[in-house]
Amino acid sequence: MQNQEQGKKNMFDITFDNDTKELKIPTLKVGDSTEREFQNFIWSTNTFICKLINTGKDVELLHKSGITDNLLGNDETVTKMFNKLGDSIYYSPKYFYYKDMADQVNKHCQKKWNIWKAKLKKDYFNTPWLPISFLVALLLLMLTILQTIFSLLSYYQQRQ
Repeated sequence: MQNQEQGKKNMFDITFDNDTKELKIPTLKVGDSTEREFQNFIWSTNTFICKLINTGKDVELLHKSGITDNLLGNDETVTKMFNKLGDSIYYSPKYFYYKDMADQVNKHCQKKWNIWKAKLKKDYFNTPWLPISFLVALLLLMLTILQTIFSLLSYYQQRQ
């Protein structure tokens, strides 16, 4: 085991070097606030995940994206578990570890363009066949307009 102080700023930056067979752990500075900091980190992680997971569909989406792996089987069970986890943890919103990231996500999600795009994708393009059908319909519409233009040009040329 070896202390890995150089360049390591995150207490969770723990590595194992297979070549030297050394476990490298950054220095953990233990003080009066350490317990509160760990509790706040756990609370922050749980709060962040709870903001992502509100329903079983959220769990399903996170699973499809490779973010979670549901070993409980039921998506609703996962939702309830995360929501229940935060009940016993002391926290201070002042020390929310993921505050900047959560603010960025909220800002992104509140933009009208992103809301419109997400709603369009959810309502009209939720299967791979729908975008293909849309493109084919758009192509047919463009060909119809093109045919109409050529027909009108032909008609006016014959009249002259």
